[in-house]
Amino acid sequence: MSEKDGPISIEQWHRFGVALRQYADQGDWEKVTRVNATLIRALTKAGTASSEAQRQARAALGQIHAQVLRELEMARDELSVEMQRFKQQQPGLAAYQLTLSSGAVDDI
Repeated sequence: MSEKDGPISIEQWHRFGVALRQYADQGDWEKVTRVNATLIRALTKAGTASSEAQRQARAALGQIHAQVLRELEMARDELSVEMQRFKQQQPGLAAYQLTLSSGAVDDI
């Protein structure tokens, strides 16, 4: 799949998808963001797909991109829940730390 049609090869669209999938699987959202920025520039530069093969390659990449975006949103939501849980535990943790620092833990 090294067909060349315009400035971006079909193989390059495939590599974008592989990179997005790999970094998402690793939970490396910073690298996903970098690939996404590069992908946006490439899509802007390439313009409209000029062949069926290009259209299919971009559609496959679009599916991967949408899936990675859903996973990123899920990770964000899970982090939000975890942060909320942490905030709710703060008063108890602070009280426990105060008890430890006062030496009163042996009195419990």
